[in-house]
Amino acid sequence: MIQDLEGAQFSNVWRDIQPSPEDRIYIPRGGGVLVNEAGELPMRWEIPHMTDAEFRYLFEADDERYFLCLTELAMLGARGYDWQPARQTARNARPMYRALAGFTAMHLADWYGKNRFCGRCGGETVPGHDERKLVCPNCGNVIYPRLNPAVIVAVTDGERLLMTRYQPAHRSVRHFVLIAGFVEIGETAEQCVAREVLEETGLRVKRIRYAGSQPWGCEGNLTLGYYCELDGDDTITLQEDELREGCWFRRDEVPVPDDEVSITAHMIRAFREGREWETPFT
Repeated sequence: MIQDLEGAQFSNVWRDIQPSPEDRIYIPRGGGVLVNEAGELPMRWEIPHMTDAEFRYLFEADDERYFLCLTELAMLGARGYDWQPARQTARNARPMYRALAGFTAMHLADWYGKNRFCGRCGGETVPGHDERKLVCPNCGNVIYPRLNPAVIVAVTDGERLLMTRYQPAHRSVRHFVLIAGFVEIGETAEQCVAREVLEETGLRVKRIRYAGSQPWGCEGNLTLGYYCELDGDDTITLQEDELREGCWFRRDEVPVPDDEVSITAHMIRAFREGREWETPFT
């Protein structure tokens, strides 16, 4: 998973500093990000024509410091640079700490972009200097990075695992995945597990147990993984506006996504290998 850093260190402690020539710069444009010839986020010294650009410190990953460029750039036109889809760039980045860096940079870039103005009075926000926050000088409103708690649910029935596929109009993902949904106001994560499974498949569950968590910055989520067991009838009644297919797969038939970064793929793989009782999930 993206948080499995294999000995690398990740620090998101806020620092009120500007980039040095060797620091990595995250330059977003729409759904894309600028990369160099190696497909990596460029270093500050590599990027021409940025004398007056505005930067914001992001984090440090394995002694590499990352900054967000807040100045909107057109295509630079310099040979060796290109705009690539930000989500795919993060998924493909290696070592794994660079994948985590890409997803987290997406999260923070989106947060900064959506909070340029105060939601209380409409005034323009400015960065805080003592911690990562945005402050409205006009009314004093303080805005911190937002996390959206979501659950990923593996429903099991002995040697079987429930998997579903989305409607094409609902999500671009085409392969079989696990049940997922956002935690609503006033409910626990475990209550969300039971509600989402019931809403999407008509099934009731029991013995809900925590598997592990994962930051998922491309959607601003903190994803909480859970295993649970079928409680009663196994007849699937799909929420058809969201799902087009739901199936029970026997352990040796479970389709495992070709994915090293997501907790979903790791939970599916753990079930197939008979490791679903490892808690917390590692």
